[in-house]
Amino acid sequence: MEEKIIQYIRGRIKSEEEMCEILDWIEASEENQKKYSEMKNLWVLTGLKKVKEIQHQKFFTKKSGEVKETSIRLWLKYAAVFAIAFLAGSLSLYFIGQKQLNHLSEVYNEIQIPNGEKSSITLYDGTKVWLNSGTTFKYPVAFNGGKRNVFIEGEAYFEVAKNKKKPFVIHTGEMDILVLGTKFNVYAYPEDDMLYTTLEEGSVNISLPAIDKKFNLKPGEQFEYSKSAKLPQLINVDTRLYTSWKENILRFENASLAEVFKKMERWYDVKIIVDKNLDTSERYTITIKTESLREMLKVLSLTTNMKYEIKEDMVKISKP
Repeated sequence: MEEKIIQYIRGRIKSEEEMCEILDWIEASEENQKKYSEMKNLWVLTGLKKVKEIQHQKFFTKKSGEVKETSIRLWLKYAAVFAIAFLAGSLSLYFIGQKQLNHLSEVYNEIQIPNGEKSSITLYDGTKVWLNSGTTFKYPVAFNGGKRNVFIEGEAYFEVAKNKKKPFVIHTGEMDILVLGTKFNVYAYPEDDMLYTTLEEGSVNISLPAIDKKFNLKPGEQFEYSKSAKLPQLINVDTRLYTSWKENILRFENASLAEVFKKMERWYDVKIIVDKNLDTSERYTITIKTESLREMLKVLSLTTNMKYEIKEDMVKISKP
């Protein structure tokens, strides 16, 4: 089981049957939970006290007394190896006392997803999270308290593992989302005025501390909130329009051209400069699956009086 736990921590368990087996083992006793926490935290803390899983970020690890610069993937490999060696008693790099273990919920991992990319992660409680472009996600090394608190800036889709004794809470800065076990999408980019929570299954409770209001969502409902106007509302929507991004599908229904361009910037990691004489208020209903930037622009140009020019990571849109 120990080897399976290591593989689970490293995100290499793909079989749903094996994942259930591991999660059942973790939840079976406090002793198992403690052992899992020790293994996970050794993996995280062996190389650095604060971990940022950022693409292209450089880290430093020790090997045979030499300092070596390495990529995040290689660093994680060494961290896992060090953890195994420590547990086996052959290497003593760190000693984590009981007092430190009691504060593991205060130690956070941070994942930053660059524009143009997407990622996914399975948390130790079994919760699955898909992260969209330009998103920052923070989660504790261990869920030791009465709640499972995580923090997000950007967009993410959640399949939250059920645990009535330990609610899952998502913090966005403007709103807090409390769930027990459900599937939903959260859109909360700090630079955007609008926040959205779109519910597919189960139920969620949304709290807005700034205006002291709470809302309950049902499947098929979307919660919208304007940060500038302090205006919340609930509407019924086709949830596929807001969740298909995790399947590499862009859907727009009655969306303005300005909204389409904004989403394209994150999706393709480009800067789109629009001629002020071009009307961006036109509305679009389209579905795009895995097309390239050039193909996407070509589709838009067939229905819009516009021309485009691509220069590296910049797109200029103007009238013909």
